[in-house]
Amino acid sequence: MKSLFAVVVVFSLSACEQEPAEKTVWDEQFKTMDKARDVEKQVLEAADIQHQAIEQQTQQ
Repeated sequence: MKSLFAVVVVFSLSACEQEPAEKTVWDEQFKTMDKARDVEKQVLEAADIQHQAIEQQTQQ
């Protein structure tokens, strides 16, 4: 009887899987954070290029 109960519970829980919501209140915030990370990456790359250019000019 206990094993039957366990089987029923397992099947009940596996049937209760919820699909993720398509849109949440945080979607805009996540997009904004992703854009900020992209901009930060570009700024750091540009600063690195500028730093390398300055180093090359001072060594000549």
